[in-house]
Amino acid sequence: MGCSPTTFILVALFGSSSWMGTNSVWMQLPLLTSELPEHWNLPSYLAGVVQIACIVPLIYTILHKGVKSFTIPTPPLIIALLSLACCCQLGLAFFWNNYSNVFGAARSWPLYSLLFGLAIVNAMSNVLFMPFMAQFHPAYLNAYFVGMGLSSLMPSLLSLAQGTSKFKCDDDGVAERFPPNFSVSIFFFIIFTFTCVALAAFIILYRSGAHTHAENSRKNRKEPNEGTPLKKSQKTSPEDIDDDDETPINLHETGATAIDAIVSELDESYRERSSICHDTELHQIDYITGVKFTFLLFTTALVNAQMNGIITSVQSYAALPYSQATYHFAVTLSNVVSPLSSFLPFFVSVRSIPVLAVLTACSSAMTAFIVYLAALSPNLIFGSVAIGSALSIGGSLIAAGLHSYLRVVFASLLREGHQSESRLFWCGVFIQIGSFVGSAVMFPLVNIAHLFTSAPQCRPIIS
Repeated sequence: MGCSPTTFILVALFGSSSWMGTNSVWMQLPLLTSELPEHWNLPSYLAGVVQIACIVPLIYTILHKGVKSFTIPTPPLIIALLSLACCCQLGLAFFWNNYSNVFGAARSWPLYSLLFGLAIVNAMSNVLFMPFMAQFHPAYLNAYFVGMGLSSLMPSLLSLAQGTSKFKCDDDGVAERFPPNFSVSIFFFIIFTFTCVALAAFIILYRSGAHTHAENSRKNRKEPNEGTPLKKSQKTSPEDIDDDDETPINLHETGATAIDAIVSELDESYRERSSICHDTELHQIDYITGVKFTFLLFTTALVNAQMNGIITSVQSYAALPYSQATYHFAVTLSNVVSPLSSFLPFFVSVRSIPVLAVLTACSSAMTAFIVYLAALSPNLIFGSVAIGSALSIGGSLIAAGLHSYLRVVFASLLREGHQSESRLFWCGVFIQIGSFVGSAVMFPLVNIAHLFTSAPQCRPIIS
């Protein structure tokens, strides 16, 4: 079955809604940190707000897995969430710069509240949107991750068109800012339009019936109950045993006896995943079971802890000591690299666990380097603005590329084979766990222990 270009585009547009809201706020941080009272502490506060929103998918997970009678039709729930995202995005266009005193300190509570609503949608996308994609032809999962990349690319390109928040220092050492090409309000309104397009794309996608692929493929066999793919099957009858089958197959906890049908489905799933719309060379199937499955879930959490929790909390300290432009390009270009890296698994797909472990270690090393730059603030690495700026931007780009590539590869491997919807569900859960742990660790370090120090905007430049 070849994929439809129209469906591919619709899935990508739908996927772009997954983190569009949060990324749009992050793209405006160079302007928000200069306009709002929290200043350099704003990113860590916003990261905390995003992770508090993880309570909602946690509740959904408990109800979905623990309460058998709890069922909510997925498509209406997705439409409701995307509608909420549209409302919050429109609210940001009008109320982003409002603030008032809360517990004796000036706080941008309208921004916090609207971001909280957007973060609920973004967090739910990991446990709702991704499992929903299991109902589609496997090739469209890659389209969804391309869309996730677009959720950062579109705000990034718009931010580049908006221009860097430039300033000059007067004789008294006070920063005088030049206005951007268009305001923050216009930026958020354009993102609101993009979000409405994503909502329309999902409605068209659902009404087209493209999601019935997996349902149709299951009609000819009995589906086991839902569980996690960690347990190996127990062959209990002669018809379950195949002399040529040396690889244990993951089944649900209740087990299943239709081994031949499951092997056939696994083979079909891998063949479909290995290309988008054309045939490519097929390799021997490598079932993701037991220890490998656990490793992929752990590394998924680790990569997302760095990507969504650690780097976002300290990037302002790692880049702003060198210049406002350094921070702007580090944030913006990282979000350009992210979707480009999501395309890479189309051409280079790594299945070796040792190689994935090495790549994960490399991404962790780049994250540690960014934290090191943040810890140096307000001092400059090697005492040079030029070298420090290049290292800050370069480190951010490498980290973003590795994190995005690994995220797609992990999800693609987890999706293969039987129980694809359950596998993607748990993948989304561990994405949220990692993101929450990363922010939970960094928030007290930044805002309570004050381990990171901001640098003055105007000071003598050492080249």
